[in-house]
Amino acid sequence: MALSAADHVLAMMRIQRRLLATHEPGVRRGTDPEGLHRMRTAARRLRATMRTTRSLLGPPFEPLERELDWLGTVLGKVRDVDVLRAHLRAELRPLDGAGAPVIRRVLAHLETERARARAGVLAALASSRYARLRDGLREALRRPRLAADDVSLVGVARHQFKKLRKAVHALPATPSSRQLHAVRIRVKRARYAAELAEATGGRRGRRFIRKAAALQDILGEHQDAVVAEQRLRQLARTPRGGGPAVRRLLERQRGRRRAAWAAFQDQWPKLERRGRKAWG
Repeated sequence: MALSAADHVLAMMRIQRRLLATHEPGVRRGTDPEGLHRMRTAARRLRATMRTTRSLLGPPFEPLERELDWLGTVLGKVRDVDVLRAHLRAELRPLDGAGAPVIRRVLAHLETERARARAGVLAALASSRYARLRDGLREALRRPRLAADDVSLVGVARHQFKKLRKAVHALPATPSSRQLHAVRIRVKRARYAAELAEATGGRRGRRFIRKAAALQDILGEHQDAVVAEQRLRQLARTPRGGGPAVRRLLERQRGRRRAAWAAFQDQWPKLERRGRKAWG
């Protein structure tokens, strides 16, 4: 017998809960940055599922949604440093001898920042707050008290796609980084909702998911460039700001942003067509 929408949502959430538990030991040890990324992604997917299916899950899940937001934020502080650190290490290769010390100073600062962020993660995982979240998730998914018998997952996907279209159509000709980051969040929510509806969305739904994932990566590249540029500007204001080397790196980040914006403009119409075909 085919799973109901409620069964499908709960099954997906149980998978993400298991992923949280699977990657927690590695995050505590600090031996696998990718494990931290996967744990954060599991927390975000759980929260996104709760958010988009509130009419089904109801009030018992709302406190868990808030706590997952907290956990994702704590893990994200380490993840954001890891992404920036990897990018700047790659930037070391083409720099000449005069520019390399600038990156090394930034990397040294990031190591200190990462140590503080990692201490925050360890404190969070050792806290009673996290224990309550972990136990609450297990209990809520073991014996769920749903607010409704069922929900249309295609309807959920359609709703999130419409909100994404509205956000993109509201963008000005030259959007700010904040506006594009907000669209990135909408793309992610539309993608996660589509994944919930994948069993009934068919081939068109799967094509939308693939295109949404690609667009999410493009906007992620834009946001990574924004963060890198902000850090480099902070360095430029210090007494040993780096001069031409920092200016060169800043221009590279602006180039990344321009390329990502151009790629978004090229790819968005394709995603919009996929969404219309899949969800109407």
